[in-house]
Amino acid sequence: MPDSGGATVLDDLPEWIVVEEILIRLPPKDILRCRAVRRWWHNATSTDKFMLENHRHQPFLPILSHVVELHKTCLLFSFDAGAGQQKLCPVVQTCDYGELEAACDGLLIVSHGSMADKFICNPVTRKCAPLAKPQAQRGFDHQIVGFYRHQPSGGEFRVLWISRPTKIYNPYDANYRTFYYVIAVGSDNTRCIRQGCIPQPTSSSHFLELALRRGLPGSSQYPPVHHRGGLHWRLRRYHGWDADYIMVFNTSAETFRLMSRPARLSNCLQESLLEMNDTLALCSISSDKRTVDVWVLQDYDAKTWSFKHRINLTGVDPSALVDREVIMSPRMAALNEGVLLVQFTCRRVLHFDIDGKFLGYVKSKDDQDIDLWVTNHYLQGSVIPLPLSHEMREEDSENQEPPFFVGL
Repeated sequence: MPDSGGATVLDDLPEWIVVEEILIRLPPKDILRCRAVRRWWHNATSTDKFMLENHRHQPFLPILSHVVELHKTCLLFSFDAGAGQQKLCPVVQTCDYGELEAACDGLLIVSHGSMADKFICNPVTRKCAPLAKPQAQRGFDHQIVGFYRHQPSGGEFRVLWISRPTKIYNPYDANYRTFYYVIAVGSDNTRCIRQGCIPQPTSSSHFLELALRRGLPGSSQYPPVHHRGGLHWRLRRYHGWDADYIMVFNTSAETFRLMSRPARLSNCLQESLLEMNDTLALCSISSDKRTVDVWVLQDYDAKTWSFKHRINLTGVDPSALVDREVIMSPRMAALNEGVLLVQFTCRRVLHFDIDGKFLGYVKSKDDQDIDLWVTNHYLQGSVIPLPLSHEMREEDSENQEPPFFVGL
């Protein structure tokens, strides 16, 4: 507390302790407030090193969506269960068919409007800017499949796009072509890094080529898991051939490879790939919706999986497992310390602790039931500025009013 002369107890501490032991642990919103207090606080908290370290101290929170009016307004919340209390914090509100496309290091990519324009935003700083996309090709559809930082370039934010035919659905068709593009945020320079080719049955990379030719899923609905410098996708089953593989994109080399999954699980309704306690995990829900099995990748390099634990769902209200109006594929999200959110219907999101104990349903701030959707995206708040090009900074586009609400 300041005394009558305006001094605080922090004045008695060395500057490095104030910065490296106190300010570094504050929530990003408080960092912004501190910058307005003293000039040296502003300078100390604006370095790349400080912003990255402060970002690493923040909780890794799943994002839930709530559609207020069908295809009109979508509210995005981050879910925090710290200190034994659940809390929904508003992050972004979109309208006109807008949705969350991707998330990385506190930055979000959001689509807006019927033309699906893409924007990158930081909900902490409430800054927003347009995002470049590949040039339109007749007969081809573009989708974002990944959002990551490229460490060899100094941590540059990059977006992985996929382009594939809109009217050809058989990846074995000779006319089916799939292209993978990378665009650095703040640039409109599109670079093709891969083309899915027709796989040769005798090739050792047969499964990899076939998976890339089919195309990875859009990150708006099926975002990859960020883990150990790679993006990881649980491959969808296609005539059973890919049931035991995970696709991995090395964000440094920008190359693809396959890795094995646990032995095929019987009577499995749905599988979700997650990161739990800094470990890659695979959660599977039994076909009778009675149990959730959690497997973890015990040794990443050796690709050794081990069974972690089983969550029993028999004590859960049946209405949370089956919805008469909408029956959806189960979705899961992991919180810090291995706590799980599980969703079977569009009406209820279930909350479990690390031991599988049912903790209740996720509700609104006023303890009301609202329709929520587990997006499988995560937010780890930061004060990292938007990576804009020099031309965009000159035009001050970062400070333009966003077409949708942004802000924690």
